[in-house]
Amino acid sequence: MPQDDSGLDELLALSRKFTKQKEDSEKQERQRAEQGKKVRGVLQGLQELNLSMALTQLKAVASPELIQRVTLLRTRPGTEDLRKLISKLVDDTEKQVNNLNPKTDTVQLANSLRTISILLDLYFSLH
Repeated sequence: MPQDDSGLDELLALSRKFTKQKEDSEKQERQRAEQGKKVRGVLQGLQELNLSMALTQLKAVASPELIQRVTLLRTRPGTEDLRKLISKLVDDTEKQVNNLNPKTDTVQLANSLRTISILLDLYFSLH
């Protein structure tokens, strides 16, 4: 009979050990999930800060329509809309350069180039 007791004791000890390991594993998984949430929150905050800074810079050089379109990016996931906006602006700037009147169009062209630069910075910070 003592042998049966030692076998039962060993089985109970193994069961306790397994339960403890499972609890530790679950605790580590919860900690990893919490850390992931914190990291995502920080990244979201940085993206929001980048967008706010870009909007502040754009107010000096971009049209109200473009500023409004960039503002709408806050509610859209991904960077596809921003990429399209940059491509359109590059195309428009290229057309302006082809039709350039050096005396009157240089300010508008300079603003377009500054706008493209700001938007590219924003794109790469979000991507």
